[in-house]
Amino acid sequence: MPDKKINVNRKLQLLFFLLIAAGLIAPFISGPELTNLPTGQAIATRISIGFLNCFLLLFFIPTVMRPTPRNMSWFGFFLLAYLVWSILRLFSPTGWVGGIVITAFNLSTFLYVVRWLRPFKVQSKKNKS
Repeated sequence: MPDKKINVNRKLQLLFFLLIAAGLIAPFISGPELTNLPTGQAIATRISIGFLNCFLLLFFIPTVMRPTPRNMSWFGFFLLAYLVWSILRLFSPTGWVGGIVITAFNLSTFLYVVRWLRPFKVQSKKNKS
């Protein structure tokens, strides 16, 4: 059982950091049209949009590195809220490619959070009985 828990932790960490990377890269893949701006300003704009995409996720780095049931529950709720944003991005005219990538990593990270929390839920039900 401990090996499975460690394996889930590593996969959760990997997916979390891939979600952050997808949020940073998404404006370059399918960001707003910046044809009127000089190249340097367009790149700086896309970097700042990518940072804004991932800013709130950065607060959960300690949670992912040292998970506890309470923090992981809050992280799961946050991922659901972040999922709404990624689905809205998915259906926007210019952001569908980046939206697909962010939605895929968001859903997979959420599923691993649920998988991480499952043993605690089972133990809680046993304690109530």
